[in-house]
Amino acid sequence: MNDVNSGVPFLGFRHLQSFLLFLCIFTGYLLRVNLTVAIVAMSPLVNSTDYTRSKTYHIPIFDWSSKTRSTLLGSFFMGYLLGNFPASVLGCYYNNKMLLAGSTAVTAALAAVTPITLLTFGTPAMAAVRFAQGLSQSFLFPMCHGIMARWSPPNERGRLVGFVMSGIQCGTMVTLAGSGLLASSPVGWPSIFYVTGAVGLVWTVLWLVLGAESPQSGHQFLGQAEAHYINDQLKDVVSKRIQNDKTPWRCIFTSKPVWALALAHSGYNWGFWLLLTQMPTYLNTVLGLDIKKDGMLSALPYLTTFLLQFPVCYVADFLNSRECTTLTTSRKMWNTVSMWGGAAGLVTLGYLNDTTEMAIVFYVFVVAIGCTGSVGFKVNHMDLASNYAGLLMGISNAMASIGGLTAPTLVGFVVHDLTSVVEWRIVFFIGATVMFVCNLVFILYGSAVTQQWNNWDNIKTNIEQKNNVKFSAGSAEKDIELSSK
Repeated sequence: MNDVNSGVPFLGFRHLQSFLLFLCIFTGYLLRVNLTVAIVAMSPLVNSTDYTRSKTYHIPIFDWSSKTRSTLLGSFFMGYLLGNFPASVLGCYYNNKMLLAGSTAVTAALAAVTPITLLTFGTPAMAAVRFAQGLSQSFLFPMCHGIMARWSPPNERGRLVGFVMSGIQCGTMVTLAGSGLLASSPVGWPSIFYVTGAVGLVWTVLWLVLGAESPQSGHQFLGQAEAHYINDQLKDVVSKRIQNDKTPWRCIFTSKPVWALALAHSGYNWGFWLLLTQMPTYLNTVLGLDIKKDGMLSALPYLTTFLLQFPVCYVADFLNSRECTTLTTSRKMWNTVSMWGGAAGLVTLGYLNDTTEMAIVFYVFVVAIGCTGSVGFKVNHMDLASNYAGLLMGISNAMASIGGLTAPTLVGFVVHDLTSVVEWRIVFFIGATVMFVCNLVFILYGSAVTQQWNNWDNIKTNIEQKNNVKFSAGSAEKDIELSSK
């Protein structure tokens, strides 16, 4: 980077922002995933290790059915589904930094009070807490995408955004491994919620001190050379005050690439949350692994994904910079590896119940191959419209939240006997079909070309100067239609 702009540090404030947002997503997944392992210890099978431990240390346990478990796991995503679009719209008008801080603080505080809420008011109250957490955390990705769109130059976008998004795997890995150990402690499952809540509050303080919404907002640690470099790189794709412009809603909601992106996001999330929320239970009931081993084995795929994330991002950026692949081809190619590879792995996983070692190998494969989606659909929001990256993320993430909601709910309806291999196989087949179809739509209609409505003010000015005309006041959509004729 120093050869591009003199004085620009190789590791600068933009990297600090990426690291803070990586920690934000890492923390968000601690708070989101904690129940996945905790629920196995909260409602253990009779005579299991967790059942015996709970009796020894007088830890409260609950006789929850499969449907109750699915309802508790899915309640988070109900709030998450309802909150994503409103959160992304609010991000167009209010400071993204403060919205992100408030969102994380509320989610963390709710996690910390989860045990006392459940023990005092019962299971419905816990479902309500999880719903509220989902509602609060709906700000997470729209705000992170909106902030990163202002901090990541196009030639560094794959690496910076890929690193930020790797917080998903890292947070998931640490939660699954750490929650198993915490559940095995004398304090039991309540410690999972106390610890993850405390981490979320610590991150909030760190973000308020070191975070910045954009280079224009200024910060004492941001050098002038780096600020100039970022602003110069993004001057044609990011407006300083996009929230003052009229949002081209009709253009966004009638855009085929936007809908293709949203469907790819939805299909990926369906498979991701199916594995994340249900594999601990599957490993426990079908393969007979106890909670401590369950947590460690459940974390292994996410460790593998985290380690693969960085070489994949660098290879993708290298191929693009050498023009071996166009940006659109690159996004579709890596996304296909992620989703069709994952679909094939899910189908295979459904037939490996008799071989524990092979089942674990394919479980690792299905999750780990998803890392290629980081240079597929996950960064595509910024490709299409950097000015509206947060808003596009809110739209696609709202649709994708349906996966987190329906995947565990489907298990509750299909799997009546948690030890039934055939019933679990049906669930895996449905997940594979969803991933295959959604990626097919992305291949047919997806794009990485910056959309015309991303920055209408600059387009309108150029057209007026070129044709010596003046557009009358009106909607951005009408003007764009005129300019295309």
